[in-house]
Amino acid sequence: MWILPNFYKRNKLVLFLFGLIIFMVLVGFSLRDRQTSTVESFVGDTTAMGQRIVSYPALFITGNFHDLIHMWGANEENKKLKEKIKGFAQVEADNYRLEKENKELRQALKTDSIAQFQPIISTIIARNQDQWMNTFIVNKGKSAGVRENMAVVTTEGLVGRIKKVNSYSSQVELITSSIKSSKISVTLQQEGQDIFGMIDHYDENKNLLVISDINNNVKVKLGTKVVTSGLGGQFPKGILIGEVKKIENDEFGLSQIAYVETKADINEITHVYIAKKSPKVVSLEGSGE
Repeated sequence: MWILPNFYKRNKLVLFLFGLIIFMVLVGFSLRDRQTSTVESFVGDTTAMGQRIVSYPALFITGNFHDLIHMWGANEENKKLKEKIKGFAQVEADNYRLEKENKELRQALKTDSIAQFQPIISTIIARNQDQWMNTFIVNKGKSAGVRENMAVVTTEGLVGRIKKVNSYSSQVELITSSIKSSKISVTLQQEGQDIFGMIDHYDENKNLLVISDINNNVKVKLGTKVVTSGLGGQFPKGILIGEVKKIENDEFGLSQIAYVETKADINEITHVYIAKKSPKVVSLEGSGE
């Protein structure tokens, strides 16, 4: 019995070395590359799939949230650009209106004797349906220097004359009126020849202005321009009225009648110009010069 303990004591170093060798062999085996087992592969794939399922919605939401923010910013920017475009459209409209008004003012000054007159810009403020082609009311009167029988024009031509004047408004009698207080003297301009005539009435069936008292010895051509004669001193000379569309003899055969299409659109006018004689001309007439 005493022999075995002595054996262990004598061989303790040998056992220790043998154990150390076994331990190192086991460590070596554990550090060697080895192929993954089927079970480990299945576990790894399952884990990866789970991670993918969890992470995909997060990535989807994150990406779409980013796109949504980008779209929102683009939409806001688009709205701002549209507002700017609206502003530019308004500026263009204002420029167009101003250019049109300037053109109208320049056109209103293009008559032979307009230097003797000053245009008073006025707006139509009342027009009765049953008197549409006879009269309308403008917003200028005695306070602006308006007087009876002054010519009323647009950039396209003569539309009428002042019939009645109040302090701040006036009634205009149109050249198409069926109840004219008096005739208006006109001139037919034909190849340098001035042919005298008078605005008689407006033919509603033909929608043409009737010019009477035309010399029967003169052959009036279609397309001849008709303008104001300037006789009487109230109207400027040379304001365009229209063009001759038809010629015929009067019922007695003593003179001719011309049917004239007016240049000014009587139905659509909203602004007119009243031809006021300038103070300089009035003072010269008063002094007899």
